Amino acid sequence: MILLFKCWVTIPNGVLVPDAAALQETAELLEIAERSGDDFTLACARFARGLTLVNYDGPLSADGFTFLAAAREAASQESFTMIATAIIDTELAKEKARAGDLDGAIELSRAALQAEFASGGRIYGGSSTAVLVQALLPRGGNTDLQEAQAAIDRLAAVPTEPGFVLHDIWLLRLRALLARAYGDDASNQDFRDRYRAMAKRLGFEGHIAIAEAMP
Repeated sequence: MILLFKCWVTIPNGVLVPDAAALQETAELLEIAERSGDDFTLACARFARGLTLVNYDGPLSADGFTFLAAAREAASQESFTMIATAIIDTELAKEKARAGDLDGAIELSRAALQAEFASGGRIYGGSSTAVLVQALLPRGGNTDLQEAQAAIDRLAAVPTEPGFVLHDIWLLRLRALLARAYGDDASNQDFRDRYRAMAKRLGFEGHIAIAEAMP
């Protein structure tokens, strides 16, 4: 459970990037869970392993999605509340977008984001909103840009405790992308630079890598 919590809080939110140690940890966890015979433990292990693999820069992402699908099925059948189906659907939406299926990515991420807000969740609102907006902007229609703006505004309006940065950092990135889509180079550069600075100040590995790759 400790390793599961580490994976599902840090990886989707861009805090940590999976490394070789994470691969080893989750592989060992899965092996132990398979021997335990406990369905809940196995579902959690598959979720942690799948989330790690699909976010690791290597050839095992297909295996990762297989593990995530199995974890999602277990969550659906057994009502395992610890398995966040919205996170799994968001990862699937990211993959659809990478494969060029923007329509599929938008539909799936939109539903995942709605489920996240309906549940009263706060931790993954930023990452879920990012996947939706990053699929809408390349499609580029007027209604797409309007929906992207509305999604950003909705995230910005979510009440959070002082010092909660997981929304703020995503908002800087998304506002930079939206400004670029509208051709507002000055705002794009301002938000991008602030995003880079915040990522480095917080030491969020995933966001640092994303920010450095932004043109």
